[in-house]
Amino acid sequence: MMLKIRGREKAMLAVAIIGVGFAASYLMPRAERSVVIESKYPAQACPVFASAGSTTASLPTSQLQVRYVDGRSTSFKSTRYSQIALTKSALLINSNPGSSLIFSALASSGIAAAACSAGSPDEWFIGGSGGLTSKGQLQLVNSGLSESIVDIYPFTSKSSLAQISVKVKANSSAVIALDALAPGDDSMALHVVTRTGRISAFVLDQRAKGLSKLGMDYVKASGAPAKELFIPAIYPHTNSKSSILNSLRLLVPGTLDATVHVQVISGDNTFVPVGFDSLQVAHGCALTIPLTNLTTASAFGLQITADQPILAGTLTTDGSQDFAWAAPVDPLVNTSMNFAGQVPVLTFMGKSISVKVSGNYVTGKRFAQTITGTDFATWAPKTGITSIHFQTNGGADSPVFAGALFTSGGLTTLPIERGGPLENTTLPFNDVHTLTH
Repeated sequence: MMLKIRGREKAMLAVAIIGVGFAASYLMPRAERSVVIESKYPAQACPVFASAGSTTASLPTSQLQVRYVDGRSTSFKSTRYSQIALTKSALLINSNPGSSLIFSALASSGIAAAACSAGSPDEWFIGGSGGLTSKGQLQLVNSGLSESIVDIYPFTSKSSLAQISVKVKANSSAVIALDALAPGDDSMALHVVTRTGRISAFVLDQRAKGLSKLGMDYVKASGAPAKELFIPAIYPHTNSKSSILNSLRLLVPGTLDATVHVQVISGDNTFVPVGFDSLQVAHGCALTIPLTNLTTASAFGLQITADQPILAGTLTTDGSQDFAWAAPVDPLVNTSMNFAGQVPVLTFMGKSISVKVSGNYVTGKRFAQTITGTDFATWAPKTGITSIHFQTNGGADSPVFAGALFTSGGLTTLPIERGGPLENTTLPFNDVHTLTH
């Protein structure tokens, strides 16, 4: 027998059904309302300077997604190669946990190497020259799809200079001569602040006198000023006949002068050079100090401490043949690189060093080596290396700082660091509650 439902009862039934729906939405399991977080590494930009000769981007592995920063292409494409020759446009490498590198070589002018960069809104470059021999440049790579505004704050040996603002078009690069930023001064530093957009900054220090090439290298980027810095890879001045000479460049960016303590750490000895126990450094000036009497039997590092936040870099010259810049590095974390067949000298600083390096020689043969030591340790392969992975066995309470030195064709150094920090992004999610409000 069928039941007849009157109009009033229909209305009451509809209200009851809606009420049940509301109640069910609020009784949904908590898992349905959880936040979704996506973690990935940022894309890394690799620059190309026309004056740096042949430049190759060296990716940690093949099968990565890449695109050129050329004002036209905006989509990534897979590449079968782990080494890509760069000619006119910077290269953007999509998210991966490794560190991509660039190697440049110019006949009669040495070599240069640097890590490609995910970019930072606030970067420092403690190095370069605006003097008479300067042919160096600052390159700003805008890998984003909107215009960027960048503020540049130059420092010289005498003072800080006026801010310079630059606009960089979307998906393109801008280049500025170093001698236009710090005219006539051999001792300079740059603070690059990105106000809008996504910028990766690079500095190529290149010098020439007339037709004579005097070398080149990339000035390695530094992070925020700190009261303790570690520069782990510096070429040694071994004896009175050595053509290798080192100097230290310091910048105190705050409003107070600093008292600086510099300690040399090597595999042979740990000591404080004469005059570097309580070095007084005026704020706001890029001070360059020759390390004239510093002799070590092998590669070494510097531990720099101060009572004010500071920045530092070291310059190594090989007569008039070539030169290399080194900068402080962050503590080593697990990462991968591709040394493109180069033969590096790997250096490690730390109270308790235990780092496993593994990868492939250019011959295709695999290698695995654990480097251990106290204060300072080195490892040099007998032949060239392609892919290499670094795995630190210590914890956060025992940090290790690592770098690499290269000598084939000239001088250059590399920091051993991850290409960028892991970034977390909160993603939108479906929540039935949104339908009820």
